[in-house]
Amino acid sequence: MNLNSGEKKALAIIAAVAVAFVAVVGGSVAFLTKDSWSGDSDSEHSYLHLAVGDRLVRVDPTRMCDVFLENCEPEDPADARIARVPVPIGESVVLSVSQDIAEWPWNLVVQYLTPNGPDGTVVPMRSNSTYTTVLHSTAERTLIAIEVQLPSVVSAGDDTVSMRGFLAADTSPEGLQLPGAGGELSAPARG
Repeated sequence: MNLNSGEKKALAIIAAVAVAFVAVVGGSVAFLTKDSWSGDSDSEHSYLHLAVGDRLVRVDPTRMCDVFLENCEPEDPADARIARVPVPIGESVVLSVSQDIAEWPWNLVVQYLTPNGPDGTVVPMRSNSTYTTVLHSTAERTLIAIEVQLPSVVSAGDDTVSMRGFLAADTSPEGLQLPGAGGELSAPARG
């Protein structure tokens, strides 16, 4: 089979386009499927910063899986450890999430203890909208827990989004006696 110069040029162009297509598609797939949590990335893992008074505490993931709810750390949910970051009554905590959390949708779960019992709220955060928020702890609404939830691509089937991971902190003030652990709600003495 003898090809003339025009046919050779056409085949060369088709081959170049095919190679470029494979390179672009392959690179895009590799980039989009790279999971920073599994160690495939040089970027830092997800984290949460909590600033209370003059203290800054970094909270690493309590439990994290990949977006398909696989490769979880720790593997057993019972092995998850919640960070302890006490927030005294009358003070505030400044919560900041890492960029890899903020660039996607996430939920902020805040738990308060009131004279009427626990009062929690879930605040959905849109992607690229919120990196930092301030939470206040008062005698009437004592901040006792914070959780940042990260959604997965797996659905529970009933329009419920499964969470692939979370970062949590016990923020109850030192000396706070919780209801059921010794009677009525009592705040620690301020010093």
